[in-house]
Amino acid sequence: MAHSLLMIPVPEAEDVVRPRLARRSPAHLPAGPEGEEVVVAHVTLLGPFADLAALDDGVLSELHTFFGDVVPFGFELTGVSQFPDGATYLTPEPAAPFHQLTLELARRFPEYPPYEGAFDDVVPHLSVPLPDDEDPDALRHHLARRLPIRAYAREAVLYWWEPGASRVLETFPFGTTAA
Repeated sequence: MAHSLLMIPVPEAEDVVRPRLARRSPAHLPAGPEGEEVVVAHVTLLGPFADLAALDDGVLSELHTFFGDVVPFGFELTGVSQFPDGATYLTPEPAAPFHQLTLELARRFPEYPPYEGAFDDVVPHLSVPLPDDEDPDALRHHLARRLPIRAYAREAVLYWWEPGASRVLETFPFGTTAA
């Protein structure tokens, strides 16, 4: 199902995530208008978010103001974990800034609860895809050897996910209005 999401890109983790995406079937890879892969390593803040028709100037202006007040912050990806459904992810430390941003966005946009309200608590994480030919234990062992990854959150991105048409819709730099 096509949807938008708000995320913080983590380019410092690209060399961990990108090789795994490349090994997945092309059918699993969202692509941009020219077919290029545009998925980036990221921590989701709010998703699914608004559909394209709801992303008007008012919503975009509110997001620019919201993220303009966010002070850029450093963090580390320090651990490898797994959700009950088996999905593997990296844990950011501190997790509190991500958690606070998600809660504040959900408060401002109550019509878009995190993960459609499916979970009692939101766990900040950076998902790592498991290629079809890789064992989950081998993936976790490989990732643990690469940690910690030091990173810096400096912007949020409004991303549209749709098979064959995924793309960045808008970028929101942090700290543009902070004194």
